[in-house]
Amino acid sequence: MTPEKSRRYCRVAALIAMLSISFGCGQKPHLVHISSDPSGAVVFLNDKVIGETPFDTSIEQRKGDYNIYTFKVLKEEYKPVRKAFKEQLYHEKVSDIIPEKLHFILKEREKYLIAITSAPSGAVVALNGEVIGETPFTATIRERIGNPRTFDFVAVKEGYTQGRTVLREFAPQENGAVFEFPETLHFELGGDAERKPQ
Repeated sequence: MTPEKSRRYCRVAALIAMLSISFGCGQKPHLVHISSDPSGAVVFLNDKVIGETPFDTSIEQRKGDYNIYTFKVLKEEYKPVRKAFKEQLYHEKVSDIIPEKLHFILKEREKYLIAITSAPSGAVVALNGEVIGETPFTATIRERIGNPRTFDFVAVKEGYTQGRTVLREFAPQENGAVFEFPETLHFELGGDAERKPQ
């Protein structure tokens, strides 16, 4: 090989090396810092858990064009938050649409205080199948998430018929009606019918 050919090969090799450095050999994962206020929230990306705030994660480019990256953030006693990022142009990459820092502000679910009583007292009360206390007592009930938002209270005392009250939360109506959680809830428990002698 002549010195001139050798120099030409070196120049071509250098050019190829520069191009591979400039463009890379594929898409690099996009590094994103995800945080929330308050912290300690679980983060999902396209319905898959990716971590708990605060944390750093790499988000890989999905195959195809016009991809959607949907983040969902969940924390107990807070309303879920969603953010979606969509590729608007066919040549857009994940790094073009998702910022390097993602911060989510979580709103606490409403709290309702309710004084629960029964006649006679001493009834065990369950809300949606979970025991919450024995009458008389005051309960703190959190706003429910999802549809329908139903609060199913059942009061049980041995020797008495059970009492039941169902409250259904609803969005503000056009006529101005809004859902208001009652401050008190009372159960009248009737005695069982007497058994006839055998």
